[in-house]
Amino acid sequence: MDIEAGLTTAASVDAVLKYVDDLAVYPEWMSLVHSATRDVSAPEPTWNVELRASVGPFARSKRLRLVRTVNERGRIVFERREIDGRTHATWRLTVTIAPGLGAATSRADDGAGATTLTMQLHYDGRFFVGVVESILQQNIDAGRKRLSELLARRCGDR
Repeated sequence: MDIEAGLTTAASVDAVLKYVDDLAVYPEWMSLVHSATRDVSAPEPTWNVELRASVGPFARSKRLRLVRTVNERGRIVFERREIDGRTHATWRLTVTIAPGLGAATSRADDGAGATTLTMQLHYDGRFFVGVVESILQQNIDAGRKRLSELLARRCGDR
């Protein structure tokens, strides 16, 4: 399963980075991420993440150990790296941030810029893929809205 979502904001690249380069911040804007705790004992930037979703009266959770494997200015990658010796499905979240003029401005010559955020999630597991994809899409839509609100507030605080 591969899902891609994005948004364009008037917020700066640095403002966007504050919400996407540290998984511990994701619960502020992505309800699917119930918790994300940094594992300071790990040699690489690592988080223990709990994903939680409800479908009707049923709740399901999934725990993942995610490592930030790429941390460049415009690209961040988090990958599942469990340490229990077992084989697990791949989870890879690729975050791309690009500055530039765009839809957040009404005129291309007014000097205001826009930042484009694109997030790609790759999951190669087989467990309830159709249900998982539907739940993910609902949470992505709500998360995009919440992140946009947080970034707009941050722009207003300048």
